[in-house]
Amino acid sequence: MSRNSRLPLKAMMYFDAVARHRSLTRAGEELDVSSSAVSQQVKALEGTLGTALFRRVKHGLVLTEDGERLFKATSEALDLLYSSERQISRRSQHRPLSVRVAPSFGALWLTRRLPAFIRAHPDMDIRIDATTELTDFDKEMVDLDIRYGRSSGGDLTSEMLAEDLVVPLCDQETYRKFAFRDPAEILGSVRLISSMKSAVSWDRWLVANNIQIDTLAEGLQFDRSSMSLYMASQGLGVALESTTLAHNYLAEGGLRPLFPALKPVANASYWLTCPNRHLSRRSVQIFRDWLLDEAGKDRQALDELHAKLLGSNRPAF
Repeated sequence: MSRNSRLPLKAMMYFDAVARHRSLTRAGEELDVSSSAVSQQVKALEGTLGTALFRRVKHGLVLTEDGERLFKATSEALDLLYSSERQISRRSQHRPLSVRVAPSFGALWLTRRLPAFIRAHPDMDIRIDATTELTDFDKEMVDLDIRYGRSSGGDLTSEMLAEDLVVPLCDQETYRKFAFRDPAEILGSVRLISSMKSAVSWDRWLVANNIQIDTLAEGLQFDRSSMSLYMASQGLGVALESTTLAHNYLAEGGLRPLFPALKPVANASYWLTCPNRHLSRRSVQIFRDWLLDEAGKDRQALDELHAKLLGSNRPAF
């Protein structure tokens, strides 16, 4: 028989059980199937090989000469398979938890919460990869991906962590100087700060609020929201940014909405994504449960901030 021939693995496992027990009934009990199901698999295997593997005697079954030869090979092969399975399983359970995350969310949201998780799970090794690249779970050793955008769907599990709400943000001094003045006048005289990869532009926010400005200065542009928010907190301009990413700045008073009476722009969301098969890993389960709990507490706290800082304009998520 050539190497390319395909022996049915299921039938081989059933044959191995019968050969060990010398009984179709006891083999069926071990495999949790009926004895007739076991008999059918053995007969199919005998048909594939063109030889009898058992002969019946008074007290059960005995292996034929070909059966003995196959049983020896099958036992060795299955032992090797089970051993490899255990080794792979152990490596899988003990390899570092690999999490890919959108850079700004990782820097401004996840990193601030990770120390508590690490202290609670000192034996868990974690690898964080902050990148805008989407994960190909079939080709990359990544357990979880925190993505910005829409739910992935398909064969991936996607659970929402946070919804994005975008407003102009400034430091306290800028707010005291410009609060309650005409927005068009203010935005024509202050430096605007933009995150180049943000899906919400100043033009989009202006349209949402029916504000017309002939020419917007380019102002300051940064690659990451973390940079834009920091510059705004230093009084260097007004940043059009996410309240989710600015949560700590808002809670600590480093930033506040410049126009609390104007309409925020609701944008995409942050999703925790992975293939269903990854949820069987204990480390993935632990991290996922912790992350969803943190996200729930964050949404509640952020809603309270929205109520305080945006009043009637806070979103109804």
